[in-house]
Amino acid sequence: MPIKWRLVLLSVSMLLAILALFHVFVYKLSEGMILKTEQGVLRNKLDILAQIAGADSKETQSARTWLPAFAEAGQAIRLVKNGRVEAQINKGIHSSLFLPTRQPSATVSRVVKHQGKRFSVLAVPIHTDKGTRIELYTDFTSVQRYLDTLLTALMIGSSILLLVVSAGGYLMSAIALNPVRRISQTVKKLDPSHLDSRLIVPDTRDEIAEMSRTFNQLLDRIYESVERQRQFVADASHELRTPVSVIRGYTNLLRRWGKEDPQVIKEALEAIDQEAARMERMTAHLLMLARFEDLGTIRGSEWVELNEVCGQRVRHWRNLLSDRRLIFTPFSQPLQIPVARSDLEKLLDILLDNAGKYSRRNSTITVTVTSVMGEAKLVVEDTGEGIPREAIPHVFERFYRASQARVKEKSGSGLGLAIARQIVEAYGGRITLDSREGEWTRVEVILPISH
Repeated sequence: MPIKWRLVLLSVSMLLAILALFHVFVYKLSEGMILKTEQGVLRNKLDILAQIAGADSKETQSARTWLPAFAEAGQAIRLVKNGRVEAQINKGIHSSLFLPTRQPSATVSRVVKHQGKRFSVLAVPIHTDKGTRIELYTDFTSVQRYLDTLLTALMIGSSILLLVVSAGGYLMSAIALNPVRRISQTVKKLDPSHLDSRLIVPDTRDEIAEMSRTFNQLLDRIYESVERQRQFVADASHELRTPVSVIRGYTNLLRRWGKEDPQVIKEALEAIDQEAARMERMTAHLLMLARFEDLGTIRGSEWVELNEVCGQRVRHWRNLLSDRRLIFTPFSQPLQIPVARSDLEKLLDILLDNAGKYSRRNSTITVTVTSVMGEAKLVVEDTGEGIPREAIPHVFERFYRASQARVKEKSGSGLGLAIARQIVEAYGGRITLDSREGEWTRVEVILPISH
């Protein structure tokens, strides 16, 4: 069932329940007030009859003459004295409603039902004539007719109101849900090949606007995910083209000339092995980038001491970069940071590997750990080739190389700094690079500290 019909059904059901309670309240209130008013009028009439009967208490014959003047259609009046009916006039009241004649003379005021009709029964004693009372019986059919008319009017009015509310509810729900319908139509028109399309957010500051913003945010995340996948495929295919071409070239060389030439076989196998290793490293780096992009921000479940990890990695790289001088300056106090040890080691390996590749022999590489404004600061600086000023904004992009000379002379996938940035940002940190071409390069990493 459509939402607008459900809204109409809900509103009509609630209104129907409210009207039912209202009808019961109005009917009972009107019934009580009308019966009370009618009883009051009849009691006044009975008091007048009692006064007349008291004045003529010794003239019974006289009572038979004036009683008919007071009896209306649907009424009965009786004068009872000492258990005997002295005078009576009946205009439509069944005798079974009459009070027993030997009932003690006392005031009686009640409404009884007989054969589906209401009747008023009133009786008062005549104080000037002991043992005498006067009784008044009244058919309340006219009162019931009035109450039935009132109930009919309420039902007709309520039916009209329900129709108006149903039509109004349908119209209002259609108007309220019209933006939802437009959103649905817009979503149907979205082209999967153009995920940059967005919903128009109405300036209404209501739930529809909030839903539109939320849907746009969902589209943004989907778009970013698809773009990452496209970029991953494009980067992988672009970078793997060269090693695949080299492998195919040496394979053809072996097929044509290398079967009987050991030197060609050796050269081809070494080249194929190098290119396979390069593809393996590149694939691992691309997968690592994809992992960090999918994870987003990581809340540290592991805590490591920054000085200790940095010292351990510096000692490892001293053996690999024996022709360079590595200097490590730890912070004076332990610095606990919420970073997985393997990710921190990978970050340090990338920075130290780059520093070693692009620095001269016998140059100095420094690693410094400090604490600045409640955050851990890691600085890796080398006195090497440096990077051109115009290339600095692009160094964290995938496969970016500052110059073709660096590409040819240095091995690598061009993914190191891109991975480093993903690692740092995944743990809520920041990474920056500054350089002066031909003199130095400095990378600064800021990470949150555990308290």
